[in-house]
Amino acid sequence: MKNNEASFQEESIDLKKIFFKYLPYWYVFAISLLLALSAAFFVNTISEPVYRVNSTLLISDKTKGAFGTGSFMGELDMFSPRSNFHDQIVLITSHSMVDSVLQNMDVSVSYYYASRILGSMRQTEVYNSAPFVVNWDRNHSQPFEKPFYVKIQDEETFILEGIESQSPFSNGAVKRFGEPIQTDELSFTIEPGSNFNPIEQSGRTYKFTIHNVERLTGRYRGSLRAEPLNKDAWIIQVTFEATNLSRAVDFVNSLNHEFIQKGLSEKNQIAQNTIKFIDQQIDITTDSLYLAESSLQEFRQERQLMDVSQLATQLLNELQELDKQKAMEEMRHQYYEYLLDYIQKDKDFSEVFGPSAIGIDDPLLNRLINELSNMYAERSRLMLSTTERSPTIRTIDNKIEQALRSLEENIRSIRRASDIRITDLDKRAAQLEGRIAQLPQTERELIGIQRKFNLNDATYNYLLEKRAEAGIAMASNIPDNQVVDSARYTGTVAPRTTLNYAVALMLGLVLPFSFFVVRDFLNTRILDKKEITDALDFPILGIIPHDEKASNKKDGDLLLYKNSKTPIIEAFRTMRANLQFFAPKEKNKLIAVTSTSSMEGKTFTSMNLASVIALSGKKTVILGADMRKPRLFQDFGIKREPGLSNYLIGKNSIEEIIQPTHHDDNLFVITSGPIPPNPTELIESPAMNELLDRLKEEFDYVIADTPPIGIVSDALNIMKRADINLYLIRQRYTHREALDFIQDFSNKTGINNICLEINDVLLSTSGSRYGYGYGYGYGYGYGYGYGYYDDDPVDKTLLRRWKKTLTGVGRKK
Repeated sequence: MKNNEASFQEESIDLKKIFFKYLPYWYVFAISLLLALSAAFFVNTISEPVYRVNSTLLISDKTKGAFGTGSFMGELDMFSPRSNFHDQIVLITSHSMVDSVLQNMDVSVSYYYASRILGSMRQTEVYNSAPFVVNWDRNHSQPFEKPFYVKIQDEETFILEGIESQSPFSNGAVKRFGEPIQTDELSFTIEPGSNFNPIEQSGRTYKFTIHNVERLTGRYRGSLRAEPLNKDAWIIQVTFEATNLSRAVDFVNSLNHEFIQKGLSEKNQIAQNTIKFIDQQIDITTDSLYLAESSLQEFRQERQLMDVSQLATQLLNELQELDKQKAMEEMRHQYYEYLLDYIQKDKDFSEVFGPSAIGIDDPLLNRLINELSNMYAERSRLMLSTTERSPTIRTIDNKIEQALRSLEENIRSIRRASDIRITDLDKRAAQLEGRIAQLPQTERELIGIQRKFNLNDATYNYLLEKRAEAGIAMASNIPDNQVVDSARYTGTVAPRTTLNYAVALMLGLVLPFSFFVVRDFLNTRILDKKEITDALDFPILGIIPHDEKASNKKDGDLLLYKNSKTPIIEAFRTMRANLQFFAPKEKNKLIAVTSTSSMEGKTFTSMNLASVIALSGKKTVILGADMRKPRLFQDFGIKREPGLSNYLIGKNSIEEIIQPTHHDDNLFVITSGPIPPNPTELIESPAMNELLDRLKEEFDYVIADTPPIGIVSDALNIMKRADINLYLIRQRYTHREALDFIQDFSNKTGINNICLEINDVLLSTSGSRYGYGYGYGYGYGYGYGYGYYDDDPVDKTLLRRWKKTLTGVGRKK
């Protein structure tokens, strides 16, 4: 079989064939293109533009600068990096950051100018240029995300309309500017803005929408992106998309400013905590210093004693040194208590200043505090994008808890050591005080007063020095990050005009093409001659074209004697010429005409093929072997009886059932006769064989119109005796399964003298619509076609042609 061999061959796509196959549907493609391009134009016209704004930020290396490693203020440990580059990306797009920016910008109400284009409402955002301002009560329920329309009437009044059916302003209400508008669901006032111009704006319609702050923040975050500019530089590219270019630029610039200021504020907060602690110590020391100074001054005035002996001076200096060491140790002790208070109250260590800021040089303590500060900072960054229940948060919480226990243990250990040092200093001071007790009373009293004064004075000076250093550090703080490029317009995101037209062009071609391809794919009926030739090896005797006139059943199926100059009759003449190449040894030929199912044109073919053969001078008889649905007598205008069934039951002779026709002296007809109850048995009877033998002796051609072999087996006996079996396949009607049936039928019955006729083929002026590729000559070089004869009018009505094209409706034969 040919189709078995073809299944192993690689099939190529014949673009030329596809082009000419669908070329007759050019008007469908034209209409589809026109509709698609019109839709693209409509979308491009009414769509609100979406703009893209870009900005770049430099994330500085925090180890560089005046307060980096090795600088004179590095010991304050205030500026150690606590977050990496990717943390900054998360921070700049965080909910809290965007929310803070939106609060400062006050964009909780959006304003639009409403106009109509091509019959559709178009809304253009009027950012910072609306003629009025909506002040809404944040403590009252509001119709968030619900649109309201304001039509300005004059300088005092406007019409307020809510499009929601349940809105109290659904039908419009006249209001005055500044008048409170309040119901159970809303509360706001509408005030004239700085751009209010009632002369120009009277009659114009504006729209405003009050936004839910949380949802608004979410929408802004959805349009915001921050990503590294490249892998080598610490530069973040911030991208934002919005329907208003000015609003987009303002938002990105405000976001950059807020991001930089927040980093600077975080740094300053640590310095402020240091200064606050030192100020507390200065306040305590100042009071003691004032009292000591007053006592020293009064004592000298009363006793007229300005100086003491050399021994007293030496003892005073030694005692003052011990007092100074003790004062520093007690201040360190206060810092340890400060840290323990943070631990016990579970405060955030990201704001704790380093111990080196007050002169504590303990590497382990510094490391533990720095690690805790980094952990808390990392946790704060993670909380911007996750929740408390996140496994990552729980992991870092466990690390923080372990670090806090280690820090607390270290602090208590250091504090015990500090207590031992203070006790030792007290003992040494007590020994010196014992020696001072041996001095004269006046010197002893002066030393005691001078000792308090000098101690408080030294402590006060030390604290002032540290506070000055912290103040310098705070005053010298600069942002770690800086703007490289301010927000600028970089392109329009939507509508993408060129892309929309390109997509429309593609869809305008693809959609109708896909429709026809799917239609052909889902169609189970035979459309293409190649389907037949690929599946069957039997020759094609002829191809009968579709004709509108032949579809008119009122005129019958016999066409030759009505108009012999039609493409259909020329196709039958071609078949007559081709018959000489089949069964050439047979002088008189029996041709059995059959098909797979009814309505494929067997009777039509039998009558017209017999007519053209008789017209050539050959004595021809048509045998109506289809006794189940007899029809021959109607078209020829002859008697129904006697017929074949009458002869087979022995009621009439052969001579009695052969009827001449008034159309041609060489054309005779044997009708089917009355419908018998057993047509199969009658056709298989010996009488049928005798009839066929007699007919072949008396006639040059015997054309047997048999029942469909795919439905009943009546025709089998005739087909076995036939010289040529003409099997009909009707385009757009016969199912593809019929091809397998024909091959199986031939294999099982041994009937190989089968010729094919393709009936009702739909052709066009540009070739075969269904790919037969014969032009008008049907493959045999006869050059017939529609419009060749003047008396062959062609239906050119576009709607009827379109309907036939899409539905595949043709003539039923």
